[in-house]
Amino acid sequence: MKGIAVVVTAFIFLPGSVYMLLASNFGALKGYLIAGTAFFGFLAMLSAVWLFGLPGTTPLTGPKGAQPTFVPFTINDPAASTYDSVRDFQGGAGNGWEPAPEGEFEEGTPEATLRADLDTARQAAVSELIEETNQDIEDSSEELDATNVQAETFYTIQDGTEVAAIVISPATPPSGSGLQRPDFAPVTSFAYRDPGSPYLPSILFLVASVVLFVVHLFLLGLAERRRPLGISQTPATEPDRQPAGARR
Repeated sequence: MKGIAVVVTAFIFLPGSVYMLLASNFGALKGYLIAGTAFFGFLAMLSAVWLFGLPGTTPLTGPKGAQPTFVPFTINDPAASTYDSVRDFQGGAGNGWEPAPEGEFEEGTPEATLRADLDTARQAAVSELIEETNQDIEDSSEELDATNVQAETFYTIQDGTEVAAIVISPATPPSGSGLQRPDFAPVTSFAYRDPGSPYLPSILFLVASVVLFVVHLFLLGLAERRRPLGISQTPATEPDRQPAGARR
């Protein structure tokens, strides 16, 4: 509530005070159109900065939409027919599949982004397998844990979309952990990278701001034609001077 009150108060006092001054000089309608044109012009420039950035700054600095993420699916899901490269996966690298990028990459590069997204997909697949498996286990020593499973991640690119394969296998837990080495065949899960819509809010802001700016500018032009300001009035013609004594 405090945030809403602050925003409403700031909007009333800042743009409202400007409109009040304009209305007192140009009238209510023309004052609003001048204020609206300036306001939406400012929003258009701000949205363009959000979307494209400035020299030396990164784009997408404003509101963001859904971020790119890997969407999991199994070999029997309908997505498997779309990304049929999963049927060529043999449990490791090869047949167009590569291991997840390793090493240090500069932040913001495609390699760094791909590695981070693949790591998130791997963690999600491991967490899901652990949660599903531990539901039916009563002996805590036989439970799955991040320490007694290992996951390898591979990826390929099909039709411009990254497709990931996560192979989860048993691993020997650390001594003293109280966990046993699990006994299950390696489990493979797949995921495709949904690009999301991170630019959508900035694009909507930019389009709406430009449209409203043009509309207000057009209406301001109409108002100026109907009631123009500063029309110079032709001074009245002075009567011709009569010679002295002509009226007698």
